[in-house]
Amino acid sequence: MSAAIGLDIGHSAVKVSVSDPKGRRNFLTIPTAVCQAFRISDEAEAERAAKETVTVGSVDYFMGDTAVIQGGVNVTSGLSEDWVNTPEHTALMVGAYRKALPLSGVEQPKVVLGLPTHLYSRQKDKLREAAITALGVTDVRVVPQPMGPYFEAMFDEKGVPASAVNEESWGVVEIGYFTTDFMLMMNGRWVEKASGTCAGARVAAEHLQRILSEKRGVTVDLLECEEALRKKQIRNFSAKIDVTNEVGEAVSILSNEVVDTAARLMEPYARKLDGVIVAGGGADFMFDTIKKRWPHAVCPQAPRMSVAEGMRRFASMLAIKDTLKED
Repeated sequence: MSAAIGLDIGHSAVKVSVSDPKGRRNFLTIPTAVCQAFRISDEAEAERAAKETVTVGSVDYFMGDTAVIQGGVNVTSGLSEDWVNTPEHTALMVGAYRKALPLSGVEQPKVVLGLPTHLYSRQKDKLREAAITALGVTDVRVVPQPMGPYFEAMFDEKGVPASAVNEESWGVVEIGYFTTDFMLMMNGRWVEKASGTCAGARVAAEHLQRILSEKRGVTVDLLECEEALRKKQIRNFSAKIDVTNEVGEAVSILSNEVVDTAARLMEPYARKLDGVIVAGGGADFMFDTIKKRWPHAVCPQAPRMSVAEGMRRFASMLAIKDTLKED
């Protein structure tokens, strides 16, 4: 197995998949949270925070768990289309890479990052250049995010392509927090007309936030709502409150948009596909709905990590190709 890193810098969490030459894999999930750093008086906490402090330009930032715990209401979570150009995004990228690098076992692993489908063409070069500069690596690839679940299905853990990669046709519905991305590969080839984007799980989270405020009189932040969409419960003081009904109502808003967009983009091809991969953090609560429409829909074992893991497998494949060239 090759030293490779897949970085999925999502709008609710940064997901990382990393492998080393000895065949070990590790997965990291880091909250998408950034705030400007400040002095912490408690020595033990200051030591912990130092591990999640990143300098971008001349400014120090807390990222990840430290930003969530110490930043409070001043945390930035990047809900905008141009956030890849912000220092907060760079802080998350550098912080995640810094956590992953020791696990890769080498100084220069292959790195692959992703972008939403509708932003890919206009942001891929900027993101690649930013990553090379900020991470100090020489080999960075940027791919459309829904390619991640496709790569996970088509490559094995070592990055070796399946024998049928150019014979099978697959659709991908990747339900992230900010966007839901759609992709179609026919016999290993990208179909432009079947790619697109619509709203992501944040729509359901925002709707759940309103429902809980109006019906339960409980004020819940969006990070809690995003977690409640999966767990169907919230914590209120010391009590755990079941919110299954409220989640169902909130998810129905997103379901309609996702299913309508999927049908518009992929319905003409769906019957002829080998399957439709439903991945991303929203797969947990959207899969059954899509499965009813397309019975050949499948869900990865760890759908939230599917983008990062697929990108790591692609990075491993690139490393294999480089080795073959050297030989």
